[in-house]
Amino acid sequence: MTEASPAVLHLQSRAYPFHYGSPDLTRGSVLVPGLGELRPVPGRLGSLSYNHDATVEIDLTEMALSGISQSGMSLSGIALSGIEIVGCHARILSGGSVLVVYALRHEQDLRELSLFDLDARVNDALREADAPILTAMLNASVGSGLVRGLRLRPDRELGADESPIDRRSVRYNCHFVTQDPPWAPDPRVPELTLGPACRVLLPFTYAWDRDPATPIGELLTITEPTDIAVAQQSLLVGALLAGREILVDLAGTHPDRADVHAFRHFLDGIWAGFYHLDGYRIESAQDHRATYLAAREVIGLDGTQERADRLLSYVSSSMTASSMQRTEELDNRLNRVASALAVFTVVSFALDAAVFLLGESAPMWGRLAAVLGVIGAGAAGLYVTVHPRARERRRRRAAGPGA
Repeated sequence: MTEASPAVLHLQSRAYPFHYGSPDLTRGSVLVPGLGELRPVPGRLGSLSYNHDATVEIDLTEMALSGISQSGMSLSGIALSGIEIVGCHARILSGGSVLVVYALRHEQDLRELSLFDLDARVNDALREADAPILTAMLNASVGSGLVRGLRLRPDRELGADESPIDRRSVRYNCHFVTQDPPWAPDPRVPELTLGPACRVLLPFTYAWDRDPATPIGELLTITEPTDIAVAQQSLLVGALLAGREILVDLAGTHPDRADVHAFRHFLDGIWAGFYHLDGYRIESAQDHRATYLAAREVIGLDGTQERADRLLSYVSSSMTASSMQRTEELDNRLNRVASALAVFTVVSFALDAAVFLLGESAPMWGRLAAVLGVIGAGAAGLYVTVHPRARERRRRRAAGPGA
């Protein structure tokens, strides 16, 4: 970032929804096998006026570049010719999200281009390329104790080759930093009251009237309001996806796979992170608060929250009903076992009584008939007690013709 700055600096930020405890900053460095070392340093959200929220800042520039080349995913190989990565920064928030921000330099003058599809194409290419790097970084951070108390979605696991985060829940922002941005907002974007130097081009796409040579730390503070909003959006989308997966399990042939307690703990972490970040609306400085509220509106964050509330309430009711059904089935099985034991006890008592009453003087055929009769009656009683169809017929006969 010390070289001559381009006319436009392109910042591509992504929000990964996580639930974890407070990061441990006593760790001097974190070794990522095959990629190098992470050197986390303490930071904070610079756009807050009250109760400054701590962050963990990690410079990933060297690791991202070497990791992409080591994994055979060069920039030209992923159709990013003409674009150079000049910086990559990770920010571990205390509110359940990790922000990854790329600083990109384009050979073309972006002032002369339409930007409405550039951000999506660049983000998809970068996300494909850095997935193994970020997965390795997360595994190393958890293994070293830098990130503690990580709780993932019940159907996800840490340490696998696949990312533990469902990529569909990840949301991103695109920022173009240049003096006097020439791009007009899309006509579908409502008129919003924004902080200075910010212009909403599209939902998740912003132009900032600043010198692109501004140090990266200051730029991250400027873009914080929009990135906090997108971090909340990613948390809600993750909760919606998890709720939908639970409903699929409940509607399938194996509803017992829906782990009620694991899902509840996961959602507790999601909502804790969401409402922690939601404090930004009352803690941030005035200019940043205006930008944050505008970003919430343009990406429809409040509507997403309402949909998440409705879906997760329905999922909670369904899981409660499913749990009650499993409990009832277990009770029925236990009752059948108890009934079977009772039948065996009665048969045993009847055999003892028959042997005692008949005595030694009774003929063999009489004793044999008595024993076989008692055993047959016991077997019939056991069948009626245990077999589900027989129990159903017995219940209908007891209920009468009206049933």
